[in-house]
Amino acid sequence: MQESEKFSDDELFEEIERESSKVTSKGVIKIVSKEVKLKRKSASLDIYRFWKLFKQLKVGFQMVKDYKNKEYTDIPWKSITLIVAAILYFLNPFDLIPDFIPVIGFTDDAAAVAIVFSSLRKDIIKYCNWKGIPKEEIF
Repeated sequence: MQESEKFSDDELFEEIERESSKVTSKGVIKIVSKEVKLKRKSASLDIYRFWKLFKQLKVGFQMVKDYKNKEYTDIPWKSITLIVAAILYFLNPFDLIPDFIPVIGFTDDAAAVAIVFSSLRKDIIKYCNWKGIPKEEIF
């Protein structure tokens, strides 16, 4: 990839934020219906290289699912939309770095999810505490 094609973390977050503004309650329902696809694609990750991405996707998806099922609603709508947008970014095979490129294909996905999780740290830690998940597994 040429230097001019690289995106900064800020640009990547802005892209996710733009996409999150398009998320509706129907989008939340739609993402929950993609659980099998998310599990299948997550299973293709090099677990040693992308451990945090794997765990963050798992927790993010569960949070959205708990929100949709009204089991956990103590989170701002904006946070849910950002998590949904990050998951959709991961599921999209034609993002900044196509996922089929060996070794680096999931690098931008990991960066996108990490940026979203970092920006929502308080909300996610609160959810992890509620769910009984050690925050060290996520951050």
